[in-house]
Amino acid sequence: MSRRLVESASKFLDSRVSRRGFLRRAAWVGTALVAAPATYLFRPVTAQAAVLPSQCGSNTACNDGWTEFCINLPDHRVNTCPPGSMIAGWWRAEGNGDYCNGGVRYFMDCNASECSCACGASGTCSPDCTDFPCHCNNDSCNHRKTGCTRFRYGQCNNHHACLGPIVCRVVTCIPPWEWDSSCTTTTAVANATYHHPPASVLPDTSPKAARPARIAVVTGNTWQLRNSATGGSPNATFTYGSVGDHPVMGDFSNSGVRTPGMVRNTKFGIAGTENRLIWFLRQVEGPGHPDLVIKFGSPGDYPVVGDWDRDGVTEIGVVRGNRWLLKNRNVPGAEDIDITFSGWQEGDIPVVGDWNGDGRTGIGYARVQGSQVRWLLRDNLSSGGAQYDFTFGSGGSGHPVTGDWDGDGSWGVGWFAGGTWQIRNALSSGSPDSTFNFGNANGIPMTWTRLA
Repeated sequence: MSRRLVESASKFLDSRVSRRGFLRRAAWVGTALVAAPATYLFRPVTAQAAVLPSQCGSNTACNDGWTEFCINLPDHRVNTCPPGSMIAGWWRAEGNGDYCNGGVRYFMDCNASECSCACGASGTCSPDCTDFPCHCNNDSCNHRKTGCTRFRYGQCNNHHACLGPIVCRVVTCIPPWEWDSSCTTTTAVANATYHHPPASVLPDTSPKAARPARIAVVTGNTWQLRNSATGGSPNATFTYGSVGDHPVMGDFSNSGVRTPGMVRNTKFGIAGTENRLIWFLRQVEGPGHPDLVIKFGSPGDYPVVGDWDRDGVTEIGVVRGNRWLLKNRNVPGAEDIDITFSGWQEGDIPVVGDWNGDGRTGIGYARVQGSQVRWLLRDNLSSGGAQYDFTFGSGGSGHPVTGDWDGDGSWGVGWFAGGTWQIRNALSSGSPDSTFNFGNANGIPMTWTRLA
């Protein structure tokens, strides 16, 4: 694809979308800092304080012509776009079959998503107009640049006609249109990037190592996140989705971080002829626009997410009574797995987790029986009954919650009621391993994880 063609397309789009003003941009920056302070790549440095590509030799990494990978950015360290950026385009690279089980690697540019000034013919604004100033990553000539290159291939997020420079790159085995549903299948090729970066830097074909669960509570469309499974105040608070949506969290890209999702129409369906659940999934931490929008399931279904095929990617699914309809790819279409859980009773609450630590998400139900909660869990994704049957939790009015509380790879169970969490590592009857308070008493408990 020629650069002139891309620039012409960007100019065409630029004439049809208005820009936000400076004050709204300033408010957005404040929101991002509150929502994801540990991962927001905001660098309050002057041009004089940062190391620029022009200050480095021609044979240094900062001047090799390529932008840094997102996983190498300070305070981010995961293979997704950092908050404040979005996928603007992609290309593929074919090599000798070292990656992606011998398949194609896909590279995606993350461009700054907000500009305080207008864009030119390239469809990108100056780094001076974004919160991502041009510099060498880690202020070292031995690292690639970030926030410098004004370019977009143009296959993704074309409804945003004015974006900033390329902040960083993502590399994946997942086709871009399954990573961000705004992306088209129009291809560009750059085989020279096939070995960017080496596998030792980014194991993009295998599930990530187990990590201790972190906790969250969602009330309406307000998300409260904490960086551990302990009591205390939120480390991040933001809004995403609409009141009435059903919250989910998952690693929808095998990047090493579980990000928010909302499922709409679970209760009443859509007015009109269409009657489907709509999934709005984020690949980036914190608030923003959904990256994946998928129609799957029917009103009355209970949404669930899990790594059903052990590929490191969290996929969607629904529970319909005793029937589990699960997908192995986050795309529209029919289910890939259709199983029934024997012993189900009306009122049972679906739960999921990696009960045996094998990397595959299992299924089950929590059943309130008076003052107790009975857990009926199954490892195998095949029709059958419970493989674990025990009681844990205070029962009554509350919500079940599951997570890898101790980071050993096997998930435990928990019960959330009135803002109080009770969690247990073992899948057996007994006392809580920990009890603490966190989150709005009327919220829905969630768990999430992060690679770094």
